[in-house]
Amino acid sequence: MPPFIRPTAAYSSLPTRLLLFGGIVAVIYLGRAVLAPLALALLLTIAALPMVGWIERRGMPRIPTVLFTMIIFVGIAGGLIYLVVSQALSLAAQLPGYETVLRGKLLALSQGSGPIEGVSRLFHRLGAALQPSPTPTTTVTVAPPESSPYETVFGFIGMVIGPLATMAMTLLLMTFILVQREDVRDRALRLAGLHELHRTTEAMSDTTHRLGRFLLMQVFVNGLFGFTMGLGLWLIGVPNAPLWGVLGFVLRFIPFLGAPLSLVFPLVVAFATTEGWNTVLMVLALFIVVDVVLSYGIEPWLFGHSTGVTPLALVLSSAFWAVLWGPIGLVLAPAITACLVIMGRHIPSLGFLDILLSDSPALPVEARFYQRLLAGDEYGAARLLAADGEQRGVLGSVERLVLPAIAQIGHGRPDETFSANLATRGARTLKNVLDAITEGAVERPEILVLPMAGALDHATASALVASLLESGHPATTEAERAPHPTVVVMAAAGTTAPHRVARALRDARQICSEVIVFVATDEAARAVAATGQTAPVAESLTTLLPRIEAILEQTEAVA
Repeated sequence: MPPFIRPTAAYSSLPTRLLLFGGIVAVIYLGRAVLAPLALALLLTIAALPMVGWIERRGMPRIPTVLFTMIIFVGIAGGLIYLVVSQALSLAAQLPGYETVLRGKLLALSQGSGPIEGVSRLFHRLGAALQPSPTPTTTVTVAPPESSPYETVFGFIGMVIGPLATMAMTLLLMTFILVQREDVRDRALRLAGLHELHRTTEAMSDTTHRLGRFLLMQVFVNGLFGFTMGLGLWLIGVPNAPLWGVLGFVLRFIPFLGAPLSLVFPLVVAFATTEGWNTVLMVLALFIVVDVVLSYGIEPWLFGHSTGVTPLALVLSSAFWAVLWGPIGLVLAPAITACLVIMGRHIPSLGFLDILLSDSPALPVEARFYQRLLAGDEYGAARLLAADGEQRGVLGSVERLVLPAIAQIGHGRPDETFSANLATRGARTLKNVLDAITEGAVERPEILVLPMAGALDHATASALVASLLESGHPATTEAERAPHPTVVVMAAAGTTAPHRVARALRDARQICSEVIVFVATDEAARAVAATGQTAPVAESLTTLLPRIEAILEQTEAVA
C-alpha cells in the first residue's frame, strides 16, 4: 500500500460531538461579556510580550515595566480617540456649509436623462400600476413625544459606557496577565496535563510566535494604509483627512470588509463637499492603488504564512464570531482561528481543525495525483506532475507520483468497490498524461518498451519511456519506430494470466534477444514468476536502468 494511504482512527459518535459543539457555542455566546474582553486581553498580551521582555532584560522590575507598557497602550488609544472625536466634531460643524453643493448634486442625479433614467421611470410606472388603488380613509397623525434633554444625555451615556467598560476590563485583565504571566502559563500547563507537557509547551511557543508576528505586521500594514490614505486625501483636498486615515487604520483590522468599508466615508464626504466628480474619482483611484499595493505586494511579503489559515476558513470564522460576539468577534476572528489551527496541529484529538482551517495542503501531492487520475482529470494530473518535475525531474516524479499511483490502482482492482471501469479510467488518464510528455522525443530509439496486456500495463510502459528519456536513453512504445531495438522492456502492472505473460515474452524475444521484465505490482510479479520464464526482472527504476546501461555498453563494445 502506498505511503499516502493510511487507515484513520475511528471518531466518536456524531451526536456526542454535535452536543459538545452546541454546548461550547452556548457557553461562548452566553459568556461573551467576560470571554470577549478576556480573549482581547490575551491577544494584546501576546502583542506586548516582546516589548515587556525587552524592558525587563534591561533591568527594570516587573510591575513598573507593565505599568509603563499599559501607559503606552492607553496613551495610543486615547490619542486615537481624541483625534477621532475632534475631527468628527469639526466635520459636524462644517457640514451645514456644504448643503448647497450636496443639494445641487442630488438634484442633478434626480433629474438625469439617458437610458438609465428611462429605465428608472419605466420601473416606477410599472410599480405604480401594480399597486392597488388607495381607499379614502381618515388618518390622524400623532406627533411623537419629544425626548427631554436628560433622556438624550442618559441615552448617549448608555451608548458610550458599554465600549468604555469593555475597554477598561480588557486593560485590567491585560495588566494582571502581564504581571502574573508565568503563573497563568503554569496553570494552563497543569490543566493540559503534565504527561503532555512537551506538546503543550510547543503549542504555546507556536501560538506566541505566530500570533505575535502576525499582530505586529498587521499593525504595521494597517498603520501604513491609514497614513497613506490620510496623506493622499489631504493632498486631494478632502476635509478631515486625519479622521479618515485613523478610521481606515481601525477598520482594516476587520478581515476583507474593513478596507472597503473605510472607503465609504471619505467617498461620501468628497461627494458632498466638492464640486464636480473629479475629487470622487481621485479618492476611488487612491484607494484602489493603496489597497492593491498593500494586499498583493507588501502583505504577502511580510505575512507569509504567519497564521496559516485559509481565506475561506477566515471568512466563515469571521461570520461565526461576529454573530457570537459582535464587532469584537469580527476583529478577533483571525487570531482565534489561528489558535484553533495551532491546537489542531499539536493535539491529535483536534486534528480535524488543522484539516478544515489550515492553509497547508489537505492531501499530500501523491494522493492528489492519484485522485486526479481516478477522476479522469488529465489537466489536473499533468499540472501536478509538471510542478513536481520542476523540483525533482521527470525521473524523480515517476518514482514519487507515477509508480505509487500504478501500484495503488493495481492494489485496488481486486476490491469489489473499485470497479474495472475506474481502474481503466485511471490507467488511460495516466497514459495520456505521460504520452504528452514523451511525444516526438526521439527519432531513432534503441529501447522498445512493450506493455504486457491491459490499460495499466500501457500506462506503466509510458512511465518507463519518460524515465528512460530523462536518463538519456532513446526509448519508445511504438514497435514500428524501433524495428531493430537493442533492448526490449516488458511493462507489467495489471493482473494478467500466466499463459498470456508467457506468450508476450515469446513474442518479445522474436523482436530482440535482450528482454527485461519490469513489474510494478506484486500481482504482476507473481504472474511472471508463475510462467517459469528466465527473463531478468526489475522491480524499480534503480534496478532497471543499470541493467539497460550494461546491455547497451556490451552492445557498443561488440560493435
